[in-house]
Amino acid sequence: MLALVGLAVVAVSIGILVYLGGMLWGAARAPISAFFERQQFDRHVAHAQRGDRLLQEGALAQALGEFEAALYPLPPQSAAMAKTIANHHTGLLSRLIAAADQVQGERVRLISLAKVDRLFHERAALQHRYVALRQSGSRQRLRALEQELRANTRELRATLSALTAEIANARAVRYH
Repeated sequence: MLALVGLAVVAVSIGILVYLGGMLWGAARAPISAFFERQQFDRHVAHAQRGDRLLQEGALAQALGEFEAALYPLPPQSAAMAKTIANHHTGLLSRLIAAADQVQGERVRLISLAKVDRLFHERAALQHRYVALRQSGSRQRLRALEQELRANTRELRATLSALTAEIANARAVRYH
C-alpha cells in the first residue's frame, strides 16, 4: 500500500515537472528563436556591408558576390522582422543599382533589375501574409505559403545571379 502511494506521488511529481518544463520552454522559445533569427539576419547584413566596402574599393565582381549572398532567404518570425527584412532587401536593391550606375553611368538599363524589384515586392507581401498566418492560420495554408516563399527565394537567387552577371558584363560594353 505504501509503495502504491509512493509511486503515485512520484508519477504526480513527474507530471508537474513536465508541465512546468513545458510552460518554461513555451515562455523561453520565442525570445530564443528571435535571438537566433537576428543572428542569422545580421550575417546577411554583414555581406551587404562587405559588398559596400568592396564596391568603394573598385572590386566590382567581389562586391556583386557579396550582394548576392546578402539575400535573406528565411521566412520571418514576427511582423517587425518582416519589415526589417523588407528594408534590408530594399537596401540591397539600391546597392545593386549603385553598382550598375558605377559601371554604366546614369543610363542603367538592366532588365533583371526590374525583375529583382518585382520579386522583392512579392517577397515582402508573402512575408507579411506568412507572419499573419503564423499567428492565426491553418498549418496547411502555412505550408503552402512556405512553398511560395521557397519558390520566390529560388527565383530571386537566379535573377540576382543574372543581374550581377549583367552588371559585370556591362563593364565591358559601356553605353555612350
